Amino acid sequence: MLAEISFPIPLRRTFYYLLPEELELSAAPGLRVLVSLGKREAVGVILRVLPEKDADLTRFKELKSVGRLLDENPLFPEDAPEIAAWMSGRWGSAPGLCLGAFFAHAPRELPPPSAPPPWLPGAPAPVVPEIKELLAAAARPGPGAFLLRLAALERRELIYPALFAAALGAADAQGLLLVPDLSFIPALAAALEAVFPGRVGVWHARLTPKKRAEAWAGAAGGAYKVVIATRTGVFLPFRNLRFAVMDGEQEEVYKQEEAEPFYHAREVLLRRVRALNASVLLASPCPSIEAWGAAAAGALRRFDAGAPAAGPGAEVRVLDMTKYPGDILARPLADALRAAVAAGGQALVIAGRKGYASRLFCANCGWMPRCPACGPGLTLLKNPADGVTSLLCRRCGKKEPKPQACPRCGGKVFRDYGAGTQKTQDALARLLPAAKIARFDGDVLRGSLKAMRAELESFSKGEADVLVGTRVALRELGAPRLNLVAFIDADADLSSADFRASEKAFQSFYGAWRLLGSKGSLFIQTRESGHYVFSRLEEMDYPSFADGELAGRKDFFYPPFSFTVKARFASYDRGAMQAAAADFLAALSFLRRAGDASEIIGPVIPAGQEKRKFYGEYYLVKAASEKAAMLCMEKAMALPQRPGVKYFIEADPHGFH
Repeated sequence: MLAEISFPIPLRRTFYYLLPEELELSAAPGLRVLVSLGKREAVGVILRVLPEKDADLTRFKELKSVGRLLDENPLFPEDAPEIAAWMSGRWGSAPGLCLGAFFAHAPRELPPPSAPPPWLPGAPAPVVPEIKELLAAAARPGPGAFLLRLAALERRELIYPALFAAALGAADAQGLLLVPDLSFIPALAAALEAVFPGRVGVWHARLTPKKRAEAWAGAAGGAYKVVIATRTGVFLPFRNLRFAVMDGEQEEVYKQEEAEPFYHAREVLLRRVRALNASVLLASPCPSIEAWGAAAAGALRRFDAGAPAAGPGAEVRVLDMTKYPGDILARPLADALRAAVAAGGQALVIAGRKGYASRLFCANCGWMPRCPACGPGLTLLKNPADGVTSLLCRRCGKKEPKPQACPRCGGKVFRDYGAGTQKTQDALARLLPAAKIARFDGDVLRGSLKAMRAELESFSKGEADVLVGTRVALRELGAPRLNLVAFIDADADLSSADFRASEKAFQSFYGAWRLLGSKGSLFIQTRESGHYVFSRLEEMDYPSFADGELAGRKDFFYPPFSFTVKARFASYDRGAMQAAAADFLAALSFLRRAGDASEIIGPVIPAGQEKRKFYGEYYLVKAASEKAAMLCMEKAMALPQRPGVKYFIEADPHGFH
């Protein structure tokens, strides 16, 4: 008999090993084995056991034997190999790397199994009347899938302990709480520890190897009743996982796209709990449109956790920049900034992008061109060779000539605009010469971790008066005297090529509004004050916004109504790049024959290419089903690589730059 074995390596193949006679009866899929791989010993996972006659051994000159089994029973009762195979097909990483994510932190020698300690309840679970129905649903036996819209994030320390206490009534039942940032863990751990004393574990990237081993063993052995974890906690083993919560499920950090294996923690979590017949809760103040759509379709049961009103929220002021042509800071915002700093307050200023900074607008009436096909604002594309200026849609790639006259007023003078963090910082320094102004953006992040910490902490401690940053500065920023938040160029987000642009913009505005609490002012500068996002800000009415956004996604066939695949090609040789793109389009010709709503958008030219020495373009596939999207990934990943061309294939892209 043979064992087909997977290793956590970036090769799209498996290996066959002979099973010694004494291991034939005990070997089974999902068990780890110790074998010789090349010149070293390696730990692999059995995918299947099969007779030698059923295996294709053409690539094997000789077969090595399995050294020994490391497990008596699979560590993952939900069939990790099957989930890993789905991950590989869905996001395109090598199957071995996907399966390796489950076993990456498993000790080679497992401790002997022991009964989990008895559950001795601590303090009674908090009483949270606003989620009474959700608590009852979580306490029912059997699987369930829920969406919770949190009205106030500070209620998490009450809501989550109550939920886990209701859901984990069985002595051996376990829970998982995924959080988007490890800074959330201490407060949540303290709240859960009060209900489950000594039975709360944590999992994140900064654990020491010893603590990591303890956390892994505590989850696998059942010692922990609840584990609070960041993204990779979705791969932890559990003796009896019955209830899982994903906090801030809309956060982009749950999408792993920096290194393989690629995945989205939300989708993996949903897959795992279905396989375990467990329950899951997605929670957020502004749920992703994908989750909102799942609730609308009945796949998730939606609950709203309203909190008692604590007085009126921060004032929201949308400033129409067509009334302030040429200004980086509109006069009402400039006056408010002076007043806030003079009164000893702090201000957070969000720029549309890093750098020094474009969009086109009519200098007379403020009209801005938009794409007639898909909606977003058009951006300028200047050809340095002939000086010809055209307008480009970064979403669908449609080009059109720059207008000679404004279609609204007939004006013939156009200007371009845009303000990055550096340009904004310079303007603030001129406006507030005596104030200390800090900057927090991607350039600072890349330059020095120490400098980044210093800039952020100077503001959080109250040492800096103004912080200029991109949207990343909004995440859990603490500031003792914060009473003003301003978005300098909201159009930079709203006019992005990303179909999630409106969703992300609203979530940013909501996050800023929440930071201010019941006092202060939120300023938003825009040349598109009629955009529907702004009509939802007075009441911060997310349900109304999400319903409208979902309808728009359906009209334009974007997720959750389709599955997207992005294919980008780059080269110094334009002909080679275009030939690679032609290969891609030919490989996906089956979509046209499928007869469904699948479509391909492109080519789309990335911003700023006219100033570079190499060429690039991307295509966005909108597949009508997950199966079609996985076939697109399979065919795209199998394309023969043309010399001098770089290929970037990504499923479910969250970036469109």
